[in-house]
Amino acid sequence: MIELKSFYRKIESCFAEAGEVRTAGRLATCLAPALLDRLSGPLGLSAVDVYSDSSGAIERSGHWGAGRPNLSNALVEVARSTTEPPPWLFDTPAGRAGALRIGDGPILALFGSHPGELRPEPSRGEFVSALHSIQYAIEQHLHRGEMASAMEQARAIQQSLLPPPRGVFPGFDLFASSLPASEVGGDLYDYVPIEADVLGLMVADSSGHGLPAALQARDVSMGVRMGAERELKITRLVEKLNRIIHRSGLVTRFISMVFGELELNGNFMYVNAGHPPALLLDDHGIKELAVGGPLLGPIPDANYKMGFSHVDRGAALVMVSDGVIECRDPGGVEFGMERLAAWLVESREREADASVADLVERLRAHYGVKRPFEDDVTVMLARRLR
Repeated sequence: MIELKSFYRKIESCFAEAGEVRTAGRLATCLAPALLDRLSGPLGLSAVDVYSDSSGAIERSGHWGAGRPNLSNALVEVARSTTEPPPWLFDTPAGRAGALRIGDGPILALFGSHPGELRPEPSRGEFVSALHSIQYAIEQHLHRGEMASAMEQARAIQQSLLPPPRGVFPGFDLFASSLPASEVGGDLYDYVPIEADVLGLMVADSSGHGLPAALQARDVSMGVRMGAERELKITRLVEKLNRIIHRSGLVTRFISMVFGELELNGNFMYVNAGHPPALLLDDHGIKELAVGGPLLGPIPDANYKMGFSHVDRGAALVMVSDGVIECRDPGGVEFGMERLAAWLVESREREADASVADLVERLRAHYGVKRPFEDDVTVMLARRLR
């Protein structure tokens, strides 16, 4: 009898020995000797072969263990004659064999003991059940590899979108930070050069995480930069971007965004599209910048208004994603706008990078647990020098 828990652990150890290989061919050649080494006891394995499958021609390309017959012809026949997915079972003069497929590529043949050998082996039913378990493990390994590849693509997309955290604009101290809740988040910040004396500032939040959110954020970044290059008015730029996102097909998703054009003299024209309001701190107090319109995406013909403010010398402007505002402590209490405003007042005289680092630490302390935030956290701070 096969002791199932121990057997499954042995299967897992085979994949651990094979390592994080991504190609089916490489996985086959790494997995074959590991299977023979770790499963020879419970399955009575005596040999493992690898067969390449190219354009219907199946040929043995690797062999480990005792000498066993070449199953190339038998594999060609079963591949042509059955619609049943692997594993496939063969009874040969040299004993039973089971065939597994790695994706649409190589085939692994696992040979039991020779009839003349006095070696313990499982019953036919147990052998078949074990083959199914190994085949399932192969499929799960390939699926995890595909997911990992997708995550790598998403991370690459996300990293390509984010500029260096320190922005460069004469007379201003600019710094931003973005911390994804998962391996890949949906937040985005950007500094968009428009003219020599005008810099675009943007913070956006795509619903969800992972590759779809990264692709959506990419569309926003490209749309804003293309609109800025064509010198579109800020409201027209946002309205056009909204229509593009609506037509993209991801209608179940949405994006919130605040985008503004900051001039050297401190003028700041902006549109808030369903995003937490930016906060402006100056000698008169704190002002919320919330003029704009709805989220980008759901309403194709939405209209947006442009807000106007002025960043005086010594004033500070902060834009955040809702992961900052909605960061909850263990009791469910949000960090909120009041705490954000208090931080802005207390850090007014600090440099932008130190101020942002301090906000992140306050958020971690409020969150109260040592794990990634529940939602992406993005902060952009612009302080006008005196």
